[in-house]
Amino acid sequence: MKPAKGEFIGRGAVEALRARGVGRKLVGFEMAERAVPRHGYRLLAGGAPVGVVTSGSFGPSVERSIGMGYVASPHTAVGTALTVEIRGALHPARVVKTPFHPSHTKKA
Repeated sequence: MKPAKGEFIGRGAVEALRARGVGRKLVGFEMAERAVPRHGYRLLAGGAPVGVVTSGSFGPSVERSIGMGYVASPHTAVGTALTVEIRGALHPARVVKTPFHPSHTKKA
C-alpha cells in the first residue's frame, strides 16, 4: 500500500504500523536434529518464548525438517539460533533464508 496514492480505508492504521515497525515477522527455520516442528509449537530464543510455529514438516529437497513461524522482530535475522518446544522437549533450530529448496534454474 502506498499512502502517497491518496485516502483509503485503513490509511491511519497502515501509517501507524509503519511508524512503530512490526512486532513479529514470518521466518523460515530448519531443525538441527531429527525432530519435526508442527503448527502451534512454541519457538524460543535464549530460553524465552519469541514466537510460534505456523507450519512444519520434513523437507525432502533439503533433506531435513523445516518450518515457518512468526517470531519477534529482534530474532528474525538469518542464522539466529532458535529452540522449538516439541511435546515438552527442546530441539535446536536456526533461521534460514526462504525459499527452502535449492534453485535449479539455469542461467543463460
